[in-house]
Amino acid sequence: MKAKACFLYQILDLRWALLIYYFVIFCITLLANFSVITMTSSLSIAGEDTIIMSGITFSSCIFMFIVGLNSFTENFRFSLQNGVSRKTLFLTRLFTAGTTALFMGLLDQIFHSLINLVGKLSSSPLMSISLFQQLYPTAWGNPVQGFFLSVIFGFCLLFLMANVGYAVVMLFYRVGKLGKVLVGAGVPALLIFGIPALKALDSMYFGERLRAFSNAVIQPVMDFAFNTAPNCMISLLVLAALFALFDWLLLRRAIVR
Repeated sequence: MKAKACFLYQILDLRWALLIYYFVIFCITLLANFSVITMTSSLSIAGEDTIIMSGITFSSCIFMFIVGLNSFTENFRFSLQNGVSRKTLFLTRLFTAGTTALFMGLLDQIFHSLINLVGKLSSSPLMSISLFQQLYPTAWGNPVQGFFLSVIFGFCLLFLMANVGYAVVMLFYRVGKLGKVLVGAGVPALLIFGIPALKALDSMYFGERLRAFSNAVIQPVMDFAFNTAPNCMISLLVLAALFALFDWLLLRRAIVR
């Protein structure tokens, strides 16, 4: 009973954020269609020219990452005050993230399909392509197959982003002030300067052995994990599970602050 109430509390807490987000996406879509129709009529763009619209999935990834960032502190305090265990909170949070990811994956693809339908009916050259269609065009197949594969891909990617966001906020919650500074400043610096610095060190001190190791071991693994659509979806779910495990290890001993 507490699990159901905790899940409903978390999912209802997201309703206004989701409504506002998709209202913004809807307005941007209308503006894009209006601009393209106006431009084609005034500039007489050839009918065979196509204007590609993408980025909905990427925007949803950022949204889900932010949702993950904002899904811990208040829910954690509220749940413990009402006798909800950490395990129940963790499981309902996972279920909330999965439900939201599936809903957004479906709605994103519906937006893509509606944009393409409106483009055909209005003779507009605007065409919307999902991230899945860009990455794996050969797996798209017929529209029905492509629609469902894109929804599943969106679910896997968005579920991963929610867990990554939750891991970040959990890490900041658990570490002290010095840890917050090191993580907040160190991670961006590592992402920006880490690879160039590693390449320089490899060239100067290791005789490019690290590059050879990367080409021989890491690159084949990455190619296998992401070279096909099914492998990519499985890999995203495995990464999501690993981040979820990390989340649980941080949550199980977290104290109220």
